[in-house]
Amino acid sequence: MSFANIFCWQDSYHSQIAVWNDFLLIRFTTDNGYTAYMQPVGSGNRAEVIEALAADATSLAVPLRLFGLNSEWRDSLYTLFGQKVAISNLAANADYIYRSSDLAELAGRKYQPKRNFINRFTSRYNYRFEPITECNIDTCRALNALWCSQKGCSCTDSEQRAVLTALDNFTRLPLEGWILSVEGQACAFAIGSAVNHDTFCIHIEKIDTSFDGAGAMINNLVAVELQHRFKYINREDDLGIEGLRRAKMSYYPEYLLSKHSALILNQDEEQMAELWQKVFGDDRKTIDDFFVRVYDPALCFTHRANNRVVAMLHIVPLKENGQLSAYIYAVATAPQYRRQGIAHSLISRAITTIQKAGIYSRILLVPADRDAERLYSKFDFVMTDELLDQSESELDYDLGSGNKDADFVMVRKIY
Repeated sequence: MSFANIFCWQDSYHSQIAVWNDFLLIRFTTDNGYTAYMQPVGSGNRAEVIEALAADATSLAVPLRLFGLNSEWRDSLYTLFGQKVAISNLAANADYIYRSSDLAELAGRKYQPKRNFINRFTSRYNYRFEPITECNIDTCRALNALWCSQKGCSCTDSEQRAVLTALDNFTRLPLEGWILSVEGQACAFAIGSAVNHDTFCIHIEKIDTSFDGAGAMINNLVAVELQHRFKYINREDDLGIEGLRRAKMSYYPEYLLSKHSALILNQDEEQMAELWQKVFGDDRKTIDDFFVRVYDPALCFTHRANNRVVAMLHIVPLKENGQLSAYIYAVATAPQYRRQGIAHSLISRAITTIQKAGIYSRILLVPADRDAERLYSKFDFVMTDELLDQSESELDYDLGSGNKDADFVMVRKIY
């Protein structure tokens, strides 16, 4: 939510801001190209500001998606919309909040490993710790270039664009930063900004890991620098990366700050959620997670009867060995409308759409049972001994049946 952070990521998310009554509003574009809004910032009437955002979304012909919601806003949306809102809480999005005094003092047995790293660093190296200024910022650029070459990233990557924007505009943004160097060579730097009167957020941290203990050292020195001005330090989320999660947990956060995401459902989507629950028996959390994280209206096919959605099918793009496959998912027909050729029609439409797209290498699905297997075989799907692989998926959503050992896929080639 900080201005510096929004500005530095502008190239990736194309953020726009507006002031409406007593609220600051932020509209942006998500990684998968959706238009979305951050949690409104302000203390006015929540129902009215949500109505204003809904009107803006309608004017753009997009659904209303909200990100970065705290628990109070989540509860407000439930009060305003009930079952007409899908809300998801992705653990990988939670911010790690630490007491700055804990990170500065590293007191007690639990922090002994961190003190050991620091002791090794101080005993081995003649180091210097100083604020980032116009005079030394080029050493940050050099370290960032080294870090990027070690990680195999490119200056065109979104994270790198944000880092370079921060460095290029460091003195013009409300940023603070520090460099840790050994014999004139930078081995770590950290950049952040104040979120509010009691919390400082670390936006960027780059470390040359060839210097033993450099990470623990700069973490501690920055905390020492901040502890008398800020009660808390926010070290942002872990991106769902297990190694990063372990590293952040090893500093014992005071708490994890959950950030919820929401999609306001239209009438058809609300009926799809009801159909999903009736056919598959999943709980509402599973359904909401799908709508918020995976669902794409352009890749959804439905059949209506008596002014209701009675059947549906979803296409989910999946990466496999560097190529894109089309995964047919959540094919469902209400019991009273089965054996009328509705599912057959939806599958035909989906296959035609996939073929016309020209971007998919193959079509795959996991049949729910033998009857489903027989249906899909009519469309030239062939049963394989291949299990569904989501290792390249960035969805953080299980697209299988819940039993990974039984999720054998049927495959259809693209003709």
